[in-house]
Amino acid sequence: MNRNINKKIYEKKCPICEKITMVEQDGQGDCLNCGWYINSFGEENEDRVIFPNLLSFNKAKKLYKEGKILKPDLSDFLDGFMFYGEMEFWYNGLNCILTSTENSEEEIEFGWSPDSITYFANKEDFINNAKIGNEYVRDIWDKVDDPKYM
Repeated sequence: MNRNINKKIYEKKCPICEKITMVEQDGQGDCLNCGWYINSFGEENEDRVIFPNLLSFNKAKKLYKEGKILKPDLSDFLDGFMFYGEMEFWYNGLNCILTSTENSEEEIEFGWSPDSITYFANKEDFINNAKIGNEYVRDIWDKVDDPKYM
């Protein structure tokens, strides 16, 4: 019998919303109710933002319990960047990209075109100084679309 291991074949309770969803043979998969990606690595590191989720396990549980959407704030997004090294989001039609640099694991390259690239020493420097035009990213974060890993 030739089975596709990516086929959703098992029922599992989502650890965030506690609804039953279908997961892959290895127990991983997307919860269709809350959007959490179920995997044991994220649960074992409950206070860290770990790919593919953009929130820590504990924060996701808290937000869901409060009836809030599971969307990362800027700090969560940057924690995901520190874990993964490449992130993106959209703002006013601009595809904004963050990548790590060869200089440092903490240094952030940020831009949306070859003419807009800016470098930041670390997460705190980005939060304090990153701008799109005349607007600080921290001030417009609630207006960005589709923050995600690249």
